[in-house]
Amino acid sequence: MTRTRAAILEAKGAPLSVREVSLSAPKEREVLVKMEMAGLCRSDLNAIVGHTRYDMPLVLGHEGAGTVVETGAGVKSLKKGDRVVLSWAAFCGDCFFCNKGLTHQCHTVAWPRGKGLLPDWTTRFSENGKEIFHFNGVSSFSEYTVVYETGCVKVDDAIPFELASVVGCSVVTGIGAVYNTANVEEGSTSLVVGGGNVGISVIQALKIKGAVLIIAVDPKEEKWTAIKEAGADIVLPEISIDEIRKATGGFGVDYTFDGVATEETLNKSLAAVRRAGTVVMVGSPHPLAKYSLPPIEFHLEKKIIGSLYGSSNPVRDIPRLLEFYKQGKLKLDGFTTGSFRLDDINSAVKELENGGGKYTITFD
Repeated sequence: MTRTRAAILEAKGAPLSVREVSLSAPKEREVLVKMEMAGLCRSDLNAIVGHTRYDMPLVLGHEGAGTVVETGAGVKSLKKGDRVVLSWAAFCGDCFFCNKGLTHQCHTVAWPRGKGLLPDWTTRFSENGKEIFHFNGVSSFSEYTVVYETGCVKVDDAIPFELASVVGCSVVTGIGAVYNTANVEEGSTSLVVGGGNVGISVIQALKIKGAVLIIAVDPKEEKWTAIKEAGADIVLPEISIDEIRKATGGFGVDYTFDGVATEETLNKSLAAVRRAGTVVMVGSPHPLAKYSLPPIEFHLEKKIIGSLYGSSNPVRDIPRLLEFYKQGKLKLDGFTTGSFRLDDINSAVKELENGGGKYTITFD
């Protein structure tokens, strides 16, 4: 049993409580990790405000990096002292979806994860004998955490924790959407809706893939420099079908990657792609949202395809994107807005609520 200080959400909309709780030892195929740095973004904020529903109390945090302290029975890929990136997309490797190569859809891990539990349907966090739930199977806002083996990816010692802590969600989602979900071909044209970390990652992946034209959309002009530096050829404040058709000889783009995923953006994304073009819904819509879309677009063989976590396998895709970084193909600097200590995490949440980008949480 380990004692660990953790940031706990007690109720919807409540400030996080940082206090010491108990953490039991890792079980079969589980790993105990000492956290070095964690990422805070809107996925955590969605849980705080109640857009995503979890049982509480709940140790938040869905991405980060740290060092393996102890391994449970059956762990073969990791050992004590390994530097690791944490990912919420752990998988069993032997269910219906895993056997089809769709590890990001693994129901063996996803079903208990949605209830705040690890794959054996139990928790490792507790306080005075009462269970505390895990967030997305990660709970990285804790000095120590227990995660499933396949959600814990070994990385090169040369990768600094500042970078490793923020690649496990938005970066792998954006790059995976291009490489896995859409499998974009060289010479393609694309529209990218949204210039946050996911959109920036999509743009960089498109450049690596050899796209010949990338049009990006973001209403915040202060983001445009970073969007252009990532590789966008044209930046627009809104989705302009006239501008997009003008830039593509009247046809529209081959792909749209919609990181906003509202009814308005999806309709415009459909209008922006050529006949038989593809819209990739990278963003996460509200779970209760219902949209109206014109069926004539589908008669023209246009497609909308979903992209959960970039259709990624973290064990395969996180090392790949970090290799892109080491080769100088992928820029990861500037993905965070600032850093806060665990004790100051509520200040970071307020900054996020006020429109901030992404923050790192440190442990000392």
